[in-house]
Amino acid sequence: MRVDGDDQRLAAATAIQIQQTGLQQVIAPKSSQEQQDARNSSKASTAQSQVEDKLSINVVLPKNTVYTLQRMGNISDFLNSVATNLRQTNEGLKATSSIVVDMKASLDKITKNYPPYSLENKERIDQLMSYLSLKKQIMSLMVPAPPPPIYENIKHLWEDLYSGPNKALQTPTLPLDAPDSHVNAAAKQLDVISSQIGLVQESMSSSVRMD
Repeated sequence: MRVDGDDQRLAAATAIQIQQTGLQQVIAPKSSQEQQDARNSSKASTAQSQVEDKLSINVVLPKNTVYTLQRMGNISDFLNSVATNLRQTNEGLKATSSIVVDMKASLDKITKNYPPYSLENKERIDQLMSYLSLKKQIMSLMVPAPPPPIYENIKHLWEDLYSGPNKALQTPTLPLDAPDSHVNAAAKQLDVISSQIGLVQESMSSSVRMD
């Protein structure tokens, strides 16, 4: 693990942590010119860690945050916590995406059937009941937001996705006698939701690399 700072205090704090934890890295203080160049060229330090499950995380932290964590000697704990929370978020999004795909499949069986089902058709009603059951599963899923500082990068995307009551994922509601036009509209909305989930996952992957 390497954490770059730009002042003597950070270097001293790092040396203390190395002595206390037995780490085999040495972070040398920068020259005055290098410190000045660092101040002019960057306002953030990057903390990078390789956790046990080979999850490589690149997190950009403000220098004062790095300094505080370094003094407390818990940067490794912080990065491991970030990795754990990101894994939980990613697993929740994958589960959500899978259910949305199944919901769309139920509606497609209705919209793509030819000749069209009558509203009273048992198979049509069964597909809508399956859809409603999957909708309940979506509502019961508790997907944690990614931890800071990752969350700050995708906050607008996350809030757009989880915009329902109690910050839940909002999926279309369809009664069992919903006309085909409503079923078609719901199917298109599910496509939008799938795209939103994919965008959140893609944005998260820019900060996390799975080896």
